[in-house]
Amino acid sequence: MLALFLTGTGWVLDRAFTGSVVTGAEQQLRLVIYSLMGTVGEQGGRLTFNETLFEPRLSQPDSGLYARVTSDLGEQLWLSASAVTTAVNFPEIDYQPGSFVFVQTAEPTPRFHLSYTVIWEGVDTEQVVFSTATDQAPYLASINEFRRNLGLGLGAATAFFILAQLAALRWGLLPLRSMAGEVRELEAGERERLSSAYPNELKGLANNLDRFVAHEQSRRSRYRNALEDLAHSLKTPLAVIRNALLNDVPDKALLQEQLQRMETTVTHQLSKASATGPVVVGKAVVIDVLVRRLLRALEIAYADRNIKVIENLVPDLAAKGDERDFMEMLGNLLENAFKYTRSEVHISSFARTIETREFVCVCVADNGPGIPAAQRGDVLDRGRRLDEIQSGQGIGLAVVKELVSLYQGRLEIGAGPLGGAALTLMLPALS
Repeated sequence: MLALFLTGTGWVLDRAFTGSVVTGAEQQLRLVIYSLMGTVGEQGGRLTFNETLFEPRLSQPDSGLYARVTSDLGEQLWLSASAVTTAVNFPEIDYQPGSFVFVQTAEPTPRFHLSYTVIWEGVDTEQVVFSTATDQAPYLASINEFRRNLGLGLGAATAFFILAQLAALRWGLLPLRSMAGEVRELEAGERERLSSAYPNELKGLANNLDRFVAHEQSRRSRYRNALEDLAHSLKTPLAVIRNALLNDVPDKALLQEQLQRMETTVTHQLSKASATGPVVVGKAVVIDVLVRRLLRALEIAYADRNIKVIENLVPDLAAKGDERDFMEMLGNLLENAFKYTRSEVHISSFARTIETREFVCVCVADNGPGIPAAQRGDVLDRGRRLDEIQSGQGIGLAVVKELVSLYQGRLEIGAGPLGGAALTLMLPALS
């Protein structure tokens, strides 16, 4: 684009200068004609010409400036001394009185020609044609000199601008090169996060890369910890089962208890390890759509209880994260509400600001027995259940608690308006 722009600029300047040079040549020839007309006199019905000419070059042979006066019948009335020894071919044009005619000829010598026809009263010749000519060589030399200087100037300007652009691009892309180097150091394990000395245009990218690295490190740590916890938790049940199988009559109740313990442990650790947590590249999960999907499944599963469900969901309220995590959290809360309610479940969603942070909140309330204030912390512990009648493993709310912690959200347990429990899940809103 720079080359095209400067080339176009050079072409425009060249056309303008060439036009001004040609116009200057025409104006010079016009002055010669006016001056020549001022030296003409009359005698005996014929024109006379003063031998002392205003323009010395007309008297010099081969001076480059020529003049001629002819009648309308083509009779030559006067010819300058400069044109006598130089073969000047004045063009034959159908002249109109009172008008200037300017032409350029290329052969045999490039010249500019200007002619002017007048009606001269009092002489035998009705119309008189004044013709002048000048060599184009001086003017072409001036044009060529201008073109040479223009080419050198624009060439230097082009080189300067290209160097300036390269320098500006190199300076402007320096933060990207620095970031690329730091990313390579991250890949090699030589640093844990990117530096913060980036311009505003790259701060978002640097922050997202740091979040992505932290997210991957957290996932690896969770996998490693979950596997270690799983291996440690299964040691005792396996030892009990092995010892029980050595007896002639194994204790089935004991075996069943240990198997259930192992199943609970495996389920819990897998849920903890598979939790995605907040991601850098994720989609917005629309809460009301996800809740209604879960409600349709639960209403079918608990169809025999005729549970009344009242919804108060804000349309298009969304949070950014993994849909599976949201389904795990909301599914556990809704399933507990359906499991322990007597007849009615309320679910609502809303936005809330806490300490300048925006949260998407989902509240699930029922009219069941509720959760006593003193025991609300216990239900979030793994394997702790306040009720031994309903089936379950006692890890649902613990999974919700761990996922909420990963998302830096909150889980509040309180008394609901229906007399039962009310659990409020708060997740960071879209940033």
